[in-house]
Amino acid sequence: MMISELGSLNAGIGLVAANRRESDRIPGPFDAWRVGFLQTPVRIYDISLGGCFVHAMHEQEPGVIVMLQIQMPVGGSLEVKAETLYRRPGFGFAVRFIDMDHQTRARLEHALQVLAANSSLF
Repeated sequence: MMISELGSLNAGIGLVAANRRESDRIPGPFDAWRVGFLQTPVRIYDISLGGCFVHAMHEQEPGVIVMLQIQMPVGGSLEVKAETLYRRPGFGFAVRFIDMDHQTRARLEHALQVLAANSSLF
C-alpha cells in the first residue's frame, strides 16, 4: 500500500467511527456530581443524548449503575441514571444513559441543541 493510500484509509476509518455514534457530542467540560451516599464532584466531557465521559479520580468497573447530577449551562441541572461502559485508568469512565424519562430527555436534547448552535457557551 502506498503512503497516499494510507491517508485515505485513515480518513475512511475516522468517518466510519464518527458515523457509529448515535448522536452528536458536546465536548464540555461540565460540572457534575455522582449522587449517592455522598455527593462526589466530577467533570463531564463529550456529552450526548446517549451518554458521556466522566472525569473522576476514582475508578469504576464496567456494568455499574450510577446516578449523575449534571449542571448544564443551559436549562439548569439534570439528574440521570447511567451504566458504566469502560474505564480509562487515571482519567475516568464512560457511561450510557439508561431509563431516562421523557421530560429529562427533552431537557437534555434542548440543552445540547442550544450548546451546539452556540459553541461559545462552553
